[in-house]
Amino acid sequence: MIEPLRTSLQSFVNSYKAVMWRLRECALNDEQLAAAIGVSSSVIRSRRAKPDLWKLSDINRLSSYFNMPTTACVQLDQLLKEIPQQWMTLPLRERRRYERLVPIKKSQFHAYNVSDWPVHHLLKMHQNLILNEELAS
Repeated sequence: MIEPLRTSLQSFVNSYKAVMWRLRECALNDEQLAAAIGVSSSVIRSRRAKPDLWKLSDINRLSSYFNMPTTACVQLDQLLKEIPQQWMTLPLRERRRYERLVPIKKSQFHAYNVSDWPVHHLLKMHQNLILNEELAS
């Protein structure tokens, strides 16, 4: 269960970095970019200043706008929606181990799957999984 998440997060992080690079090179001002991806210009301003405030759906829309692949975003979104159901089938001890590994609780998974995943949580999840992999080897 963890390996597909680790792989999907790695793909997303690579995509996120590419999108952020494209965003820095983008000649559109905040208002033009906001109109292009369907958010307010104040959202663009705040997220340009703090890139980890972007949401998974924003990165997907930016990828699409920049004619970049959206596969990593779509696959990660699908996987994140499946995880709570998979966790329900696990014994409590094993589920707690996974919660510590990712460090997102089941209730947060449900909340972010309904609203949207903040990039900073995805980056933190990715970092923890990479760190855990390095410690295990």
